[in-house]
Amino acid sequence: MNVIKAVKEEFHTIFARFFAMKLREKMFLLYIIGGILPMLFIGIYLILGTNRLLINQAKQAEMVELELLGSETEELLSTINTASKTFYFNEKLEEISRKQYREYQEIVNDYHAYTEFEDFGNFYNRMVSWVSIYLENDTIAENAHFRRVDEEVRIEPWYKRVSEQDGGAVWQRMSLPLALNHEDTLVLTRLLKTRKSEPVGVMAMYLRKERLREQLSSRTSPTVMVLNLDQEIISCGEPFLISEISAELSAWRNPGIAQGRLELEGKDYVITCYTMRLGESEDILQIVGLKAYSDILQQTVHQISRSVIIFFISVLLSVVLIRLFSQSFSTRVNQFRSQMQRAATGNFDLKPSLGGSDEISDLYGYLGTMIGDIQRLLAEIYQERLHAEQLKTQQREAEFKVLASQINPHFLYNTLETIRMKARINHQAEIEELVKMLAKILRKNLRAGGQDVSIREEVELVESYLKIQQYRFEERIQYQIRLPENLQEYRVLPLILQPIVENSIIHGLETKEGIGHILIEVERVEDAILIAVEDDGLGISKDRLFEVQKEMESRNLNRTHIGVSNVHQRLRLKYGENYGLTISSIEGKMTRIVIRIPEE
Repeated sequence: MNVIKAVKEEFHTIFARFFAMKLREKMFLLYIIGGILPMLFIGIYLILGTNRLLINQAKQAEMVELELLGSETEELLSTINTASKTFYFNEKLEEISRKQYREYQEIVNDYHAYTEFEDFGNFYNRMVSWVSIYLENDTIAENAHFRRVDEEVRIEPWYKRVSEQDGGAVWQRMSLPLALNHEDTLVLTRLLKTRKSEPVGVMAMYLRKERLREQLSSRTSPTVMVLNLDQEIISCGEPFLISEISAELSAWRNPGIAQGRLELEGKDYVITCYTMRLGESEDILQIVGLKAYSDILQQTVHQISRSVIIFFISVLLSVVLIRLFSQSFSTRVNQFRSQMQRAATGNFDLKPSLGGSDEISDLYGYLGTMIGDIQRLLAEIYQERLHAEQLKTQQREAEFKVLASQINPHFLYNTLETIRMKARINHQAEIEELVKMLAKILRKNLRAGGQDVSIREEVELVESYLKIQQYRFEERIQYQIRLPENLQEYRVLPLILQPIVENSIIHGLETKEGIGHILIEVERVEDAILIAVEDDGLGISKDRLFEVQKEMESRNLNRTHIGVSNVHQRLRLKYGENYGLTISSIEGKMTRIVIRIPEE
């Protein structure tokens, strides 16, 4: 009983010491006990059991890699098999095979008309290197593709084998005709028949060996493609004899993936074989790979060594990180406590942040956030009031410029001169009309202010202006106004249309030779009203148009004249940044200015 009591007292002492520790020491100790020790035991257990696991993984990876390679090869050969049927039951080919030729030119013409070789090459050139047609027709001429079947060809084993098939595909290992290196490759042969099922020859389609070599390019261990258990098509890596693995190949005739163990020259290998049946034929193609057990074990040892090194580095790094983290955490807690003590004494001059983004920094940030929000709110209110005053000032300035500068002295001088000349010539009626329209324009300008007017009133003012200009320029100025009735009463800023029309006459039509036309058109587009002024005058160069557009976007209004920039800024001040003027022009042909206002 005394022993049990002593043990209990010892545990109580340990727990008391633990709870008396600083926060940093507690965190560090808990991490060592709850994190490092279990991770150490688990790591040792995993390392001891990794050897067999890595061997199995290496063998499984070999099977997966070879199975993927086999599937890709099988898909390639299936595509070639399907493509070979292009030459099967072909009417033009049947005609060539049955026709008795008497002249060489006739043969050339038929060969030229038979375009299947060219069409086939366009689609399958990367997979097939050549196609040869062997025909039972003694009258044809041989060339690169067409060949006569003579006695020498008939006794060839490959020809006999394909002739025994009833039109089915036969895969064989052959060399390309007329090739200098006589290197064998995989060849698809097929008996050709007429529509009446009469045999007329044989087609041989030669696969590109480099295309097959691409299939094996990713392999680092010895690998070979074997046709019908004994014919090597292509290999990569360290060479080995087919006879050495013939027993395994014979046992793995069924399609699919298989794996076993093989001893060659006193060395153990893992042998993996993917077997595929080639289409409807009885031929089989096997992809066989060898991987030495010593290589697998060496990779396993290296992997275990790396794992041990990484494990101990991770443990060491974890200890360092938790030490730094616990120290940083406790430091920030102490700073937070110090700041709270200062706030409790009435000192609200807090530091911007404690650093970090955890709960402690969030708690500390709440007070700073409230103070910052109040300061930011006051600043925003001040900025909004300042901006509002600036807008009002700019609006008043724009309206003042409208009142002060709407009609320039050049226009008034020309108008008065026109009245004087007309008075001298005609004495009465025309003078009365001119004076009436001029008075109307002056009256509109003098009454201009912040009050909106209807589109109809704006158009009437512009029409009076245009009529005066017609008296001045006579037939040289023609205009047309299109204002739908349903848009006439929409309210707009006053004196936004006349400066644009005046601009069209002064800069577009005044110096133009011949008759100039102005079109004023009002229309509704979606949720906006568009007022377009278009003239067929001198237009604006690209450079000058760029300068005008730049001036329009500037908030510093030119104080010497009123024009498109002034109208554009007035519209933006009134309706917002999405509204105003847009200008397009073709030098020497036309200029079009569009006023965009909201549909209210």
